[in-house]
Amino acid sequence: MKKRLYFTAIFLLITSLLCLSACNPVDKDYASSSSALSGTSSAVKKAPENVKRPKIMSDDKIMPQYVDISVFDEENYSDVYLGKKFELDAHFAENEFSVPTSVTALESLGWTLEENSAYDKESLVYAGDSADTVFVNADGVKIKAKFYNSSKSSVKLKECNIVKFKIDNDFYTSPDNYTPFNINGVNNKMAITDIIDTLGTPSHFYGISETDYYLDYFITEKDRRNGITVYINPADDAITAIEFSYYK
Repeated sequence: MKKRLYFTAIFLLITSLLCLSACNPVDKDYASSSSALSGTSSAVKKAPENVKRPKIMSDDKIMPQYVDISVFDEENYSDVYLGKKFELDAHFAENEFSVPTSVTALESLGWTLEENSAYDKESLVYAGDSADTVFVNADGVKIKAKFYNSSKSSVKLKECNIVKFKIDNDFYTSPDNYTPFNINGVNNKMAITDIIDTLGTPSHFYGISETDYYLDYFITEKDRRNGITVYINPADDAITAIEFSYYK
């Protein structure tokens, strides 16, 4: 009787051990999260290898979908620039634009200051001051322009350089009748990843809201006045406006 109980106990122990050591069913979702993350990260534009990583990193929640966030500091600046050899290549409404430029140069292309604006060609601009204006062509297309007086005395607007242009993207409001632009390869229809693939990692970005960001591209570390700024809507993955400038 004792032997029977002994063998029964041994049998139950072995059975229990076998049950405990049996393989668990394969987890079909194993590593799926890491796969998803790797898929997302592959779409992120990596910064150049020689870029200095800041001690305090940006905590922005949207831009990590598009750029290597580790190169941006707590104020969303990076150590990436267009460089001294950068050359602007700007086309809008079948015209080529350059900065700095003049009223005379724009008029020769068929653009005139918008009527009833705050400034006309004879308006005075104080030394070191700027004036925001709008130019319009024969088709009613508009482009925003900033005049800058770099002299040490007040001069007339027509004597100042135009140092910045801003183009509002009308493609999404009027896809069948929009005015095309191409600024160093960036055009009306691009998604955010396309912008970064074309221009590279921005020097700075700023988020006003989840639907209103802008990407700044500075020419050099010493001159943080933007070479190119692209205004984007991350929610729609779209460009809302683009700006290019050069102060002199």
